This record gives sequence, structure tokens and C-alpha cells, in this order.
Amino acid sequence: MSDQLLALLPTYGLPLLGLIVGLGCLGVPLPSALIILLCASLTTVGEFDAFGVFTVALGSAIIGDQLGFALGRIGQANIEALKHKYPTLNQLHQKANAYLQRRGAIAVFLSRWLASPLGPAVNLIAGAANMPWKRFSLFGITGEIVWVSIYTMLGVMFGGYVLQVADIAANASGLIAALAVALIMGRSLWRSRGAPKPKSNH
Repeated sequence: MSDQLLALLPTYGLPLLGLIVGLGCLGVPLPSALIILLCASLTTVGEFDAFGVFTVALGSAIIGDQLGFALGRIGQANIEALKHKYPTLNQLHQKANAYLQRRGAIAVFLSRWLASPLGPAVNLIAGAANMPWKRFSLFGITGEIVWVSIYTMLGVMFGGYVLQVADIAANASGLIAALAVALIMGRSLWRSRGAPKPKSNH
């Protein structure tokens, strides 16, 4: 995938970056972070402009988030049907829902960059849960600024080692997301164990 992206970038450039990032924020399994890294790394040889990479990536991420939020708001019935049809999607939805319930609007911010695998599902759930649009947008855009800034700076600073940096960043993101979910589930179990049991009538 990385080699194919490198081959396509000189031809399709920033429009390809925008397409992949936008679709990735909608939940399509595409290497959004990697494409930002690759484009940013090419600024070191004059292929792209760092500000252009940042602007296109940020704008596309925001559009993807907003579309996901809108789909959640208007398509609740379809989401429920898809959850029953695809067990993996249902599991991701449950994890994202637990994360959003626990953290509230801050979950939108953190799922842009710290727990990014949960981001698309959080968008849908926030929309379906009727979270105020302004609140979602504020935390979502702020989080996307952090996410795009991190990967743009990494690409510019470590252009010669961008693929290695991408592997490290992907592994770290997955680990952080797994730890966040484990922490939420563990805390819920601990609370349920500590809850008073109903008295028996016998």
C-alpha cells in the first residue's frame, strides 16, 4: 500500500490526500495518517508545500467528520440494521459508545488523534445521540488540528524515515485505543461489582 501511494502521489497530489483523509474519517479503511506523512515528507524535496498539505488534510478531515455526524443524526435506523448484520461493526460501535458515554464531548476531541480508530464510530454515535452540533464541531475541529499537525510535522521532520515513523505511529495509536477501551470496560466491571445486590425475599 505504501509503495502504491508513493507512486500515485506525484500524479494526483493533494486531491488524492483529501480524498483518502475524508473517506478515512467516514470509516473507510484507508491509511489516512500515512498519506499525510507521505505528502508532508515530499515537502522536503519541493514536491508539495507544507501549508498546503496541512490545509487540505485538515479541511478533508473536518468534512469527513461532519458527514459522519450528519449520517448518525439522520440514519439511526440504518445504523442499527448494520450493527446486527456485521458483528465487527457492532463491537466497534459498542466500544465507541462506551467511550463517548464515559468522556462526553472530550471523547470527540480525543478520538481525533489519541484514540483515532474510534473516531468514525464516535462521529456516528454523537450524531445519533443528538449531541449539539456546535459542541461536536468545536471539539472535533480542535482534535483534527492536533492530529493533522502531528503527522504533518512528523513527515516534514523525518521525511527520510517516513515509513518507519508511520509504522511506529500506527502501532502506538492502536495500543492507546486498546488501553482506553480496556480501562473503560475495567472501570465499568469494578463499579458493577461494588454495586449493592438486591435483597432476596426468601
